[in-house]
Amino acid sequence: MPGLRCVRFLPREPRARGLALALALVLLAASGSSGCGKSADEQGTARRLSMQKALAASRAEEREKDRRMRDAAAAEASERIASDAAEHDRDLAQIALATAVVTPQQREAERAEALRKYTDKLHQSVNDPASVQVRSAELSPKLNGMCTEFNSKTKAGAYAGFKRAVVTDLQVSVEESPTKELMTQFLVFQIAARDTGCFPDVQNVHVVQ
Repeated sequence: MPGLRCVRFLPREPRARGLALALALVLLAASGSSGCGKSADEQGTARRLSMQKALAASRAEEREKDRRMRDAAAAEASERIASDAAEHDRDLAQIALATAVVTPQQREAERAEALRKYTDKLHQSVNDPASVQVRSAELSPKLNGMCTEFNSKTKAGAYAGFKRAVVTDLQVSVEESPTKELMTQFLVFQIAARDTGCFPDVQNVHVVQ
């Protein structure tokens, strides 16, 4: 039509490409500017400092992990010790309760039974069991034997005289003179007296050489 002018517009795609290219150039220049003005030594120093910082941070993290592990182990150990102590206290309480319920009559019966058992063992250890005479028989201070004095007939049929003896579940130990000839028998008696608490004076006696 007369009077009208045709205007041609450029395609959008080439214009978009131009903008993208310009933006890329700007970014490239910006990234390159960080290294500009620095020598190779300075860049190497910067890298080393970065590595040292990273290594220090890693070591600090490992130390923190180790500390947490130690704290956890210590807490677990403390908890276990406390649990064991509580269990031990409960056991002691049960033992005390069991001991407390034993009546005096029961305790006396147990004592009499123990003395009877040890006296029977003493009778069986001599040549003439029927001739045994016992006096001052008592349970040992450590409650693991009997302290007593006894007399019995020898093979010749005569009484040998009263001697002290310690009777345990394992043996009958008779006191002999602490002479060289009877050293073994005396030492056996001395050890038995020590282990049971019978006749404390015998610990001060020494074998005659």
